[in-house]
Amino acid sequence: MLSCWYIYFDAEAIVAAADCSSGETCAALIHRKQMAPSRLEAWARLFVTKYLGSHISTDRLILEEEGGETFTFEGTGKKFNLEVVLKVHNPQFYWKVMTRADIGLADAYIDGDFSFADKDQGLLDLVMVLIANRDANNSISEVNKKRGWWTPTLFTAGIASAKFFLQHVLRQNTLTQARRNVSRHYDLGNKFFSLFLGETMQYSSAIFKTEDEDLNTAQLRKISALIEKARIDKNHEILEIGFGWGAFAIEVVKQTGCKYTGVTLSVEQLKYAEMKVKEAGLQDNIRLLLCDYRELPKGYKYDRIVSCEMIEQVGHEYMEVFFSSCESALAEDGLFVLQCISVSDQRYDEHRRSSDFMKEYIFPGGCSPSLSRITLAMSVASRLSVEHVENLGIHYYFTLRCWRKNFLENKSKIISLGFDEKFIRTWEYYFDYCAAGYKSYTLCDYQVVFSRPGNIVALGNPYKGFPSAYQHLSLI
Repeated sequence: MLSCWYIYFDAEAIVAAADCSSGETCAALIHRKQMAPSRLEAWARLFVTKYLGSHISTDRLILEEEGGETFTFEGTGKKFNLEVVLKVHNPQFYWKVMTRADIGLADAYIDGDFSFADKDQGLLDLVMVLIANRDANNSISEVNKKRGWWTPTLFTAGIASAKFFLQHVLRQNTLTQARRNVSRHYDLGNKFFSLFLGETMQYSSAIFKTEDEDLNTAQLRKISALIEKARIDKNHEILEIGFGWGAFAIEVVKQTGCKYTGVTLSVEQLKYAEMKVKEAGLQDNIRLLLCDYRELPKGYKYDRIVSCEMIEQVGHEYMEVFFSSCESALAEDGLFVLQCISVSDQRYDEHRRSSDFMKEYIFPGGCSPSLSRITLAMSVASRLSVEHVENLGIHYYFTLRCWRKNFLENKSKIISLGFDEKFIRTWEYYFDYCAAGYKSYTLCDYQVVFSRPGNIVALGNPYKGFPSAYQHLSLI
């Protein structure tokens, strides 16, 4: 239990609390008008500044209190890749960060407790700085490294972590809970998603030729890459697990003339996709079902299976079930193409066992698998093997920046749909939180092609490999 003891502060005490080792600089510059934290908030400020003072070993982070003090935390180098100026408006910022760690930081941003001098890059750069210092700090144990950028040392932080973990456990993707989890996010309304996803309504990473390329063009390139890697032709019947708003369904039928079946758990997505299929006049080739992947008709086989960034909603506990379902549904000489968000193998166990901002606010029940977790489930629950792997992660950074730009440009329209400022800040945080993960190469986005041993029909041409998403690109 948190002890009820208090410390009285003066300027010297703050400087001493933020005193850094290894030549790091932590300065407190006093202004005339001071922010007036409560004693508990002042104690939290001492804790947070001391923590930052001992952990910021690269780049520079400046905390500017509204009408109060300025704390500067920086590494030993003369040059810094990033400098972030964080403006603290409410002393609750310190309490939330101290007691709820990374979720507390998100809460503080959503509540408006802090903002940035650089409104466009500040949040992105803050997460980049935290990631860089997590990876650069060699003084903490390997166990603590796996906690992310913050290890909750206080009992209150442990209680908060336990609470969020319990909530995450209760959201595990049983047949019933999976529908609830999907509905909570994807049924926010088609109009809402259309305001930032663009014309293709693709909620997954695009593939860009250049950094400033049009989002819709980049999304169509991603769809074409999936079609090429799946080697789909007019004689194939294909299954898409998680069809989103139907863009892949329409494009794959237009390009190949194949027969298509898609499944979703989102009522809103189903309505939208059915409308778009009818507009395209492709009802004879496209069948859309409100159906869990675990409820697919037994014994029916598809020549190709495609699933684009849906496996993150499967959950760690059901990964083998997912691959078993794919094994059952895939024809003997078929191919399965998966696009998936992935965390590193070294951090996967901590990721799956804990809650975080994404699981709490954006994707309840979600869990991004590591590549090893995917291949383990594949080997245990199917006869599939990996034929091709490619990481598109850096493209997701540019995709997320496009979504953020569209989102903020349409802020007034989003608010007119009934969403408030806290909702806006939640999604701002979401876009930049994820973008930093991809820009720092902490997160990956893989396209993986699975087959079975002996699949001469699909793989027999020795001169035909799987196309790279980076062919003809000038991005990197």
